[in-house]
Amino acid sequence: MAGDDVREVKSRLDIAEVIGDYVALRKSGQTYWGRCPFHNEKTPSFSVSPERQTFHCFGCGKGGDVFTFIMEIENLEFREALERLAERAGVRLQGPVDGSRGKILAGVDILKHALDFFIRSLHGNSGEAARAYLARRTLTNDDMMRFEIGWAPSSWDSLSRYLHDLDLNDGQIIESGLAAMGTRGIYDRFRGRIMFPIYSLTDRIVGFGGRILDGDGAKYLNSPESALFNKRNNLYLMNKSKTQIREKGHVILVEGYMDAIRCHLAGYTNTVASLGTSLTEAQALLIKRMTGLCYICYDSDSAGQEAALRGMYTLQKQGVSVRIVRLTGGKDPDEVLLANGGLQMFASALESAMPLPVYHAILRKAEMEMPEKSLAARNDLLDGLASLSAFDVAPHIEKISQQMGVFPHELKREIEERRIGQADTASRRMPEDDSVGLIETGEGTDTELKPSSEPDDLECMFSSIIWGSEELRSRFSPEYVVPFIKDEILQNMVSALLSGEDPRHLEERWRQIGDRRSPELVARGNGLISREGIDPDKAEGIAETIRRRCIEERVLSLNTKLKKGTATEPEVEEHLRLTRILKGGKFGA
Repeated sequence: MAGDDVREVKSRLDIAEVIGDYVALRKSGQTYWGRCPFHNEKTPSFSVSPERQTFHCFGCGKGGDVFTFIMEIENLEFREALERLAERAGVRLQGPVDGSRGKILAGVDILKHALDFFIRSLHGNSGEAARAYLARRTLTNDDMMRFEIGWAPSSWDSLSRYLHDLDLNDGQIIESGLAAMGTRGIYDRFRGRIMFPIYSLTDRIVGFGGRILDGDGAKYLNSPESALFNKRNNLYLMNKSKTQIREKGHVILVEGYMDAIRCHLAGYTNTVASLGTSLTEAQALLIKRMTGLCYICYDSDSAGQEAALRGMYTLQKQGVSVRIVRLTGGKDPDEVLLANGGLQMFASALESAMPLPVYHAILRKAEMEMPEKSLAARNDLLDGLASLSAFDVAPHIEKISQQMGVFPHELKREIEERRIGQADTASRRMPEDDSVGLIETGEGTDTELKPSSEPDDLECMFSSIIWGSEELRSRFSPEYVVPFIKDEILQNMVSALLSGEDPRHLEERWRQIGDRRSPELVARGNGLISREGIDPDKAEGIAETIRRRCIEERVLSLNTKLKKGTATEPEVEEHLRLTRILKGGKFGA
């Protein structure tokens, strides 16, 4: 059963070791601390408790168990996280694999067979021309093996025949994106191409990119879109780069496969490629999860510069600070790094990388000086600047105004006017479903619905304390504490626990319904307990404080009504009863 699989995997893994692969942790007492991987911070507020096997960030509020962490950090569904952790723990899963997941896993196996075929073809007789080309690009055999570079022979169906020999049928091969059906039968999608395997963030092969060696056809060809491969959601070499990106605090984004490989060989192992000239929002989100700073290093031709500009705005929109690397001495990173003094040129280009506002102004400067293009160029620049926050633009106003030939105060005014215009346009386009929720007040007026505040620390700690101890749960009746807990999620959780529900069954239910908030609150409580050094024996004192505080707030509310003369007779009696309870110190249920 899935629940048994989950318990078995958790019992064999230490959450601190798993998270330690992603976050640099430092032990303090019984807790590990580090900088949160889910948001940018300078002071570590991310805690990991090996004792309770949970994590919690006091900065952004993320928290949960080892499954929650892997799901968040790798953007996985629960089943995928379970499979990933089971492999690490050496656990063979008992639960069934559904049809769609089974197809995906079968597709991965087919791609692995194809990769073996491509690699052997590169080092066989048919790969001689491809090896010569790669050697001219100064790649050694070790380099080719490190990046699993292969060769798709020029023949019509050599890969398909190889896969047929492995008892795979036409439908499976076509569905994997490796072949297509023609009038004369099945034929290979990749022919006469140098092959680059594309891996997901979790080291699972999901597709290929192929560069044509000679002849007609597109220079680059990727696997088609499928349940397994979506170009918009992947970045080449991200699986190899993710650790270095976190350690170095930034990522270098390039266009092509060879650009990324060359950067890795030159020591820039935090480099990824965007699988094309247009960076997608999904790719930007993937980068954001890894780091808050990106250096874009696209080709130095006009198409590359425009693509870099679009990519910068896509990243900035997702909250990633961006810098543009302007290359000299070559067209792309591969050529620059191969040139004499290329390492120094590349390092210098990185050091002098430009922020987005300045780069956009410089890129449009020539057009702004041409009468026929001036208006369009200025509008493009000003609209872009207005879409950024004031904090992103303000430090560069002086430089931008010089490029535009206007005074800084004039530029500020123009940007602000455009911001107002953009805000008005956005509000007019807002769908009805996105309108602000309203609640009716006692006086009959409408008031904006406020977002729910963070749950109370004491309530979180109490929930976490009783979560981990059946003996403590037996000391409390639901009536004693549940009515005094304000947070609805915690109230439901405590009610279930004090009514005899097994925490493991609650966890299983949360996973089935996709509830991440409940385990997050348990982890928050665990983090508070570890940080404050709270002993479990304090549970009764915490419960009493929660009750007393709730009664005090009710008394204050009744006091207001008594002063206004609006209290009803039952409310007057309630006020007297609660006041006696408070004066008497401890109070019963």
